[in-house]
Amino acid sequence: MAFWKEIREERTIAVLVLAAGIFSGLVFPSVADALRPMALSALFLVMIFSLVPFARLPVEQLFAVDRDMIRIVLWQQVVLPCIVAAAGVVAKFPDSVILMMIVTVCSGSLFSSPALAEILGLDRQRALQAMVLSTLFMPISLFFFISAFIGEQAQLDLLTYAKRTVIFLVIPFALLAAHRPLARRLDERNTVRVGFAARWATIVALLVFGTGLMSAVSDKWASDPGKVLFLLFLATILCVFMMIMTTIVMYRFGHREAMTASIVAAFRNIGLGFALVGEMVGPDLAVYAGISLVPVFIAPLILRIAIASHNARHGSAEGGALANAQSPF
Repeated sequence: MAFWKEIREERTIAVLVLAAGIFSGLVFPSVADALRPMALSALFLVMIFSLVPFARLPVEQLFAVDRDMIRIVLWQQVVLPCIVAAAGVVAKFPDSVILMMIVTVCSGSLFSSPALAEILGLDRQRALQAMVLSTLFMPISLFFFISAFIGEQAQLDLLTYAKRTVIFLVIPFALLAAHRPLARRLDERNTVRVGFAARWATIVALLVFGTGLMSAVSDKWASDPGKVLFLLFLATILCVFMMIMTTIVMYRFGHREAMTASIVAAFRNIGLGFALVGEMVGPDLAVYAGISLVPVFIAPLILRIAIASHNARHGSAEGGALANAQSPF
């Protein structure tokens, strides 16, 4: 009974809905094709609504630039891209594959990273701060590494890139800043209502974005299923590699710090990276970004079910606290 109570919890249902949407886009290509033109507009709404829950947090909880945080973000956004790009060159991967690896490793942390950190008993606040700082640093890192390692192959247009950065990053964070004074004046009842509305608005927008992105995946699957499976393997192995490397390098600063850093380093917002560079780095990036959503959405679901099962077996009272931490965004 306790297990099924956990599974029926709102945020678990949300992750199930998102996962179902992703797979429906693969199984029913016509649905994905219909939503494809709205995918980037939906991602813009995801960025706006997913920041709403952070509006009431004090600035020091949301944003930090201390020595430890700088170390985590520089490792995530500078050192790891160097390692991954170098590994791609040594492995003699095609430029198109190295581009996708760079987009992955230069993307900011997933907005679900703080929730995943808390579910695993790690430092949610540090994960949140790393997520915000890495997302803000992302346009610089992404542009530099694509330009430095790929050069003219990337065909980046600086004006287009700047416009997309403004749309998908500057405007959402500016709206967050403008919303903060109002959010802090809301009473508890209205705060809960706004949070609930923001969560489900994010879920619906993310559902449209994810399902629409599956259109490119289903098209490629029809013509070259081996390529799709390779891209799925690439996205998964990069996630595992970044998690292991970060844990090893950061372990000297403590187990909890290392594991928190590994979560924010491994789970990247590849959809946002795709939004910033899009077709400028090749048509396969849409396929890669779409197939990358499979492990991104499945991982929180597996964690949630595993923790619910553990709590049910051991009669743990942690379920309620962890339920508040679980979030698809």
